[in-house]
Amino acid sequence: MKIPVIRGRIGNWRYYSGVMSFKDIQENVTASINEIYKTSCLDELLQRELTRNYESIKKYILKDNERFFNAIILAIYDGDPQWLEVEFKNEEKDFTNVGFLQFSGKEIIFPVDGQHRVAGIIESLKENPDLYNEQVPVIFIAHSDTDEGKKKTRKLFSTLNRRAKRVGENENIALDEDDACSIITRELVQNFPLFQNNNVTNGIGKQISISNETAITSLITLYQSVESIVKNKLANENIKGDKYKEFILYRPSDEKLLELHDVVFEIFNSFVKNFDCIREYVESKEISKAVKYRNHSGGNLLFRPIAFTEIFTAALIIKQRNNSTFDEIFSKMNTVEFEISNAPWKGLVWDGYRMITGVKKTTIRLLLIHMVAPEILTKAEKHKLIEGYASALNVEIEEAKIILHNL
Repeated sequence: MKIPVIRGRIGNWRYYSGVMSFKDIQENVTASINEIYKTSCLDELLQRELTRNYESIKKYILKDNERFFNAIILAIYDGDPQWLEVEFKNEEKDFTNVGFLQFSGKEIIFPVDGQHRVAGIIESLKENPDLYNEQVPVIFIAHSDTDEGKKKTRKLFSTLNRRAKRVGENENIALDEDDACSIITRELVQNFPLFQNNNVTNGIGKQISISNETAITSLITLYQSVESIVKNKLANENIKGDKYKEFILYRPSDEKLLELHDVVFEIFNSFVKNFDCIREYVESKEISKAVKYRNHSGGNLLFRPIAFTEIFTAALIIKQRNNSTFDEIFSKMNTVEFEISNAPWKGLVWDGYRMITGVKKTTIRLLLIHMVAPEILTKAEKHKLIEGYASALNVEIEEAKIILHNL
């Protein structure tokens, strides 16, 4: 095997950057990394993790025509790989880092970074041999089969896998072109008046800074709301559990995307139309238009990320159980108490000065349903609501029953 490469150096590592075909990966690279451990149980631990994760890589290779990988870092030892420098004409004589790596076939080659990709490539070829000539970028490093060499390679393995910064959830929402929920969330932010301009904050997490005076919600919270709607729609088509996890990994057809888009937009249109405070917020010309609804005194529950998603989850449950329209559900919700400084929210989500952390979303969801359509709650759900509410307010069960009964 002879591979064209560019030679380089960083720190105390000499490396060679090139490409390998899937066929070359299959025939010459092992996905195991037991070469850097003396104790087999450590390799077994990593191999169990490998077994759990390579399947998604295989599916990605087999299903996505726009597949692409970053470079796999491969360690080499044994055999006798040779560096063959390419000679250029005199005017280009400074380019001495271009050449070939020629392998004898006796080398041991294993991934220091990319073991899941290697395993996925090997497994995908078993189902589709036509992928043999696909090429993946690789970086070769030299591994020494000594205690010191193993320590050095282990350190590199740890550095690459532990220090690599994962793309944040909000960045995924902004960039993902396969996940239908990310695509639809972006369309809402770009085209739906409620979420345009500065109406959605794009912080690291779901929470909204108290200094933010314009946003109704956060990008991650909006995504989760979209996801609850999409999940519900797909569950009715028996796409749930592992089927749903696979669905969001691959971009659906344009027809399916449009169908899901229309369902989401229809629900948010009804949300705006039937909630007075939301309609007023959209129409407001005030620069600090969210202050009225989210402030140091409390404000409206709809403007708090902890409850925003539950509004839609509760509405979906009500619709499914009593066949109401979203207009009917949101119109009824519009008449109940949403001021968090008042009962039933004070003590549950608001302590009089700040939001209460640790409140269970299930309690919020069941409470919303109880206020709008109590008749659809099961006996078990009513019991769970009473217990959760009593625990949150630190009151007796009977007192919780009285508060909930008077809503």
